[in-house]
Amino acid sequence: MTDRQQRIQALYEIALSIGPKESLEATADAALSGYLKKLNCSVGAIFQRLPHGADTDYPIVASIPASPGTNETLAAAREEFPAAGTTHREFVDRLPIAGETADGSHYYILELPEFGVLALGKRGGEIDRLTRSALAPLNEKLAEACRSQLIETQLRTERNRFEAVFDAIPEPVANTVVEDGVERVTRVNRPFEETFGHSEGAARGRPIGELVAPPADHPRADGDGNSGAGPTEIRRETADGVGEFLFRRVPVDADDGEYIHLYVDITAQKRRQQQFERYERLVENLPIGVYRTTPGPEGEFRLVNQGLVDILEGSSKTDLEKLSVTDIYVDPTERKQFSDQLLEQGSVEGVELQLQTVDGNPIWCEVSGIAVEEVGETVFELALQDITERKERQQQLAVLNRVLRHNLRNGLNVIRGNAALLADGVDGELQSHVTAIEDRIDSLEQLSQKAGTVRSLFDQGREVNSRCDLAELLSEVADDFAERHPEATLSVDEVDPVHVRADVRLKLAVLELLDNAVVHNDKPVPTVSISVSDSESKPGDGWVDVSITDNGPGIPEDERRAIETGEETPLQHGTGLGLWLVYWTVSLLGGDISIADVPSGTQIVLTLPRALETTRVQPPNADS
Repeated sequence: MTDRQQRIQALYEIALSIGPKESLEATADAALSGYLKKLNCSVGAIFQRLPHGADTDYPIVASIPASPGTNETLAAAREEFPAAGTTHREFVDRLPIAGETADGSHYYILELPEFGVLALGKRGGEIDRLTRSALAPLNEKLAEACRSQLIETQLRTERNRFEAVFDAIPEPVANTVVEDGVERVTRVNRPFEETFGHSEGAARGRPIGELVAPPADHPRADGDGNSGAGPTEIRRETADGVGEFLFRRVPVDADDGEYIHLYVDITAQKRRQQQFERYERLVENLPIGVYRTTPGPEGEFRLVNQGLVDILEGSSKTDLEKLSVTDIYVDPTERKQFSDQLLEQGSVEGVELQLQTVDGNPIWCEVSGIAVEEVGETVFELALQDITERKERQQQLAVLNRVLRHNLRNGLNVIRGNAALLADGVDGELQSHVTAIEDRIDSLEQLSQKAGTVRSLFDQGREVNSRCDLAELLSEVADDFAERHPEATLSVDEVDPVHVRADVRLKLAVLELLDNAVVHNDKPVPTVSISVSDSESKPGDGWVDVSITDNGPGIPEDERRAIETGEETPLQHGTGLGLWLVYWTVSLLGGDISIADVPSGTQIVLTLPRALETTRVQPPNADS
């Protein structure tokens, strides 16, 4: 075989060793083995060219021997590589490079275009120039194989990274490809399976619109999954019903029609948003003022509703937002006092303040609120109710009560004095008329006293923070009854330990019922009994019945009906304030009153709430 034939055969066999393998290293190593074997070289290496800042690095991809660090031939070849500061172009322009070591070995550095260089070392001879020239196409093929393997490795890495990200996304995701105009699923992640109820095996190959479909009663106005790259709010059927999603369709490869479908579940967020909107509408339409301010005398309005605008007679919310909160106080010092109180206590309830409208008209308001921390500052959240009419009525009633009672007492004293003079100067039938006048005077005085008692009941308000021992209360009631009505009989059943939520007003109510049972009794010996039991009309574990039964003639129908309905009419009214005093007392204590006829006479039942063990005990003494 001639030298030319041998050269062609060697080049052909080298070409056969060049091709893609499972990795870049394997591709380079197989080709390098072919070069060394067919060119009778002893050592060799393939280097990849990598930019590194201003310089260029040449790391080894494959070498024979595997540890080339001590090989003198390869070391001599490495000396030809560009030093720091030498440009890459200067080195490439010198290629190919041939050299000889001190021991007579030859080395060759050949260009692998757009990838790196190939270094070969040979003992006992050279690679002739013709062969080296003929290697150029093979070097290009090797460079292309290395570049292809490098790209494939990078793609594989990117694909693995994509797969990892795809599976790690906590939201439902589907990968689709458009085939023949139909967008079909290629894969889905676990959240997609759980949300829409389709496993990856069942989903693969199916149109995405079949897997993620709108509710039957919902039009496809928001798209069928094939439109819009931007985020879109959609409603879709899920494994658990209907969900709200923020949907985005992102192209992976627009040319190949590959897309990623991302569904961010915003169902809970939408519900909270709807609740918040309903809450805003409710607050905006409340007939009371709801607003937020900053603390202090120079506090600012942060948020106001239309109710506050109406109460303060503003034309718009802007009117109030321009004001300092102090501007709505008649007395500016009260703003500081209120602010200090709220900052100290954290919350206030039912504070009565005299404020003024935008036009300077004074009004009375009741304010409740809390102090909250928000973004590093304290903010007051407040509710305001206009109580001007209530304050005016209270003032009018107080004046009328004081004037009427004062004038009534004075008038009664005059009448009593004149009646006494008449009694001394008349006899016979006229004496009975004087007695009737004196009886009526006593009745009017009692009515005046009870009116004052009723006023005191309401002055104490509805808040009850104490508990009363019924056994102790009834024992005191029995002692008082014996002193006030020695002609009557009172029996009190034995009472198990029981506490009700009540204060001194309960004793007033019970004594009033006992007085009525005796005063209005037509029997020779008035008899009254008291018993305590679990409530029959309400749950017994939370309520107690105090029953008062007498042997009297009963309560007039008109008076009973007035108490049972809670109101009087011109044709239906009571004869006094006694039962009303009891009714209002029990109502203020949170209880109920009922009246019934029994064979012996009349029974009145007071239904009262049981007290918690943590509530403080208050003595039942009505004089405290």
